[in-house]
Amino acid sequence: MSKNSLQLRQQVWVHHITLEKGESLNFQLHGPRAYLQSIHGTFHAMTHNEEREALTCGDGAFIRDEPNITLVADTPLRALLVDLPV
Repeated sequence: MSKNSLQLRQQVWVHHITLEKGESLNFQLHGPRAYLQSIHGTFHAMTHNEEREALTCGDGAFIRDEPNITLVADTPLRALLVDLPV
């Protein structure tokens, strides 16, 4: 294992997201759970049934039982999405 690597003992997708103000990105989630963490910036997340949740720098959100999620950047954004398929 590399000195600068992270070993995960479960199937997981980790997405490092970078968006400019006004850009959006849609994710098809692989399982029933995910975690979203804002690193820098402000954005809102929208679910398949158009529910919206605003997040700012440092905020995190658990996502449960959503088939997909759309992120829309209100400011330049950096975030992490951890998609857990089981």
